[in-house]
Amino acid sequence: MIAPQDATTETMVRALAYSIAALGAAAELDVDRTDDDRTFFGQEKDTLQSFFDELSSADQALTKHLLLKGQAHQSRVVIGDAVLDRGVRVAKARMKLELKTIMPDGADHVFPADVSEITDAERRVEPSLVEQVVARFGQVPDFPNKAALKSDLHGRATRQAQNFVDRDAAEVTEAKLDGAVTRGIAKGSDALYRLEKRLLERFAREKVYVRAFFLDVAAGKKKRAAPDPEPGGGPTP
Repeated sequence: MIAPQDATTETMVRALAYSIAALGAAAELDVDRTDDDRTFFGQEKDTLQSFFDELSSADQALTKHLLLKGQAHQSRVVIGDAVLDRGVRVAKARMKLELKTIMPDGADHVFPADVSEITDAERRVEPSLVEQVVARFGQVPDFPNKAALKSDLHGRATRQAQNFVDRDAAEVTEAKLDGAVTRGIAKGSDALYRLEKRLLERFAREKVYVRAFFLDVAAGKKKRAAPDPEPGGGPTP
């Protein structure tokens, strides 16, 4: 079975490499072929090599992006969430302490009575919830470092919101790169089927010989093993 269009990247790369190698071997070793046949093998090898290179490059680009960009942006979201949660807890505790004699309920006015309503919220919406808190800072009396506390919360929320923007952009790039890989697999499969057709036209009576140029991707599949019999499940006497 020739590698189909829905093959994995690994399978298609292996299938293309196998046929490239087979064409090279035939050009060098098959002493029963004409010079025209050898030229044919060489041309077909070069054609497949271009599809191999395209798919390999696309796969490497996707893998590199996932490991170095996608993972980095996801880590920034996770760490940013922890940093934002910590800032919310510290800010409310500080405000509660500073306002305990002049506006005891001030911290609960600015922040939710239970800050877990923010810290346990969906990560993507948490920055906007914190910005709502920041917007209420002016509704309580001033206290030492109030402005710095407000600025700190705003900074944490802004950076976390940007982390999501950056991650979304990375996911768009990932989709583009993944599409290139999918297209490369499909093009590789088409190239192998076209090669088979040309080989069969050239060596019409040598189907076994032609099959030797292709990796049989179905050969590695194992049939589902029969379930073990239940203990004591033999025939009843």
